[in-house]
Amino acid sequence: MKYKGYYINLTPMKVDNLWRLEIEKGEEVHIDTINPSMTLSSVQDIACNKIDNLILREPNDITGDLWK
Repeated sequence: MKYKGYYINLTPMKVDNLWRLEIEKGEEVHIDTINPSMTLSSVQDIACNKIDNLILREPNDITGDLWK
């Protein structure tokens, strides 16, 4: 799945019955552990909110300053 230029990948982990949530853009990867009892909709909300926060921290293309 892709959201605002970031790829979202959810894969099962072999340890502790958990899921691995990866949010990728280029070589940048952010990883979180997700409880398998969460609904897919909840995981999607978490991923989209995290991406929205990452976008706020991206440098401004014109000035190189971080968004405020």
